[in-house]
Amino acid sequence: MRTHIKDIDHCCVLVRDFASARATFQRLGFTVAPFGRHGAEMGTANHTVMLEQSYLELLGVVTPTDFNREIRDVLTVREGIAAIALGTCDAEAAVAELTAAGVATRGPQSVRRPVALPDGSEAEAAFTIAHFPDVGTPFMQVFCNQILTPEYVRHPQLTRHPNTAWGIDTVAIVTPTPDTEAATVARCLDTAPHRGTHDTIEVATGGAPLTYLTAEAVAARYPGADLSGLAQSGPAVLALTVRDAQAAQACLARSGVPFTATGDSLVVAPRYACGVLLVLREVRPAH
Repeated sequence: MRTHIKDIDHCCVLVRDFASARATFQRLGFTVAPFGRHGAEMGTANHTVMLEQSYLELLGVVTPTDFNREIRDVLTVREGIAAIALGTCDAEAAVAELTAAGVATRGPQSVRRPVALPDGSEAEAAFTIAHFPDVGTPFMQVFCNQILTPEYVRHPQLTRHPNTAWGIDTVAIVTPTPDTEAATVARCLDTAPHRGTHDTIEVATGGAPLTYLTAEAVAARYPGADLSGLAQSGPAVLALTVRDAQAAQACLARSGVPFTATGDSLVVAPRYACGVLLVLREVRPAH
């Protein structure tokens, strides 16, 4: 593994309508942070779903700009996962390490956005990001992300969710060529892919893995689940850990969200989760 890259920091879920996306994730049992805009040159905004060890970014466009052209292109095709952010404590050092290994990056780039804090005050969250080269997978970008103001991003009140979610278990990429695409990302991360269960190929990130598999393997992994609307190519499955599966199930039932209980997981179809096949699995965090 690269010295300056560790685990999945967050997962970007592209959405067309912010109010609808926020309501959708609230129905799924998540606490959703207030709306926040990025800089004018980016023309994007988000809602975040903060977990104890990572987070989800519900990302969309408010003003068309050159920066968000790719985002707009993807949204003409689908909503759903479109980027994986890997954590780093030093984005500039991560760029230097990748460059020395022959991995070209774009950045580092400074990103700032205002955040509304739970007490009603406002602060500015700051990040430094650097994008990886094309990883050979449609609708998927990979970048590293350094959070410069964690006190304004990972506020404890925002990490408490009625469905008891606390972390990312895995992000799965659907592809007809899992070996090839997994190898591309693994080379960037200086690690070796390995074969998991249900014909999956896993790439370590230092924490939650990236999992590559075919659409047929998704069906084998989650038998009986509603896979209607599943993306046939690109990042499509977001598996999260919850402390209490019964609490998560109760949240879905109260909101009238259909789900399938398969093995040790609750599976929600993409049409009920902004294009994401959402998997909730009970795992108690290690202390």
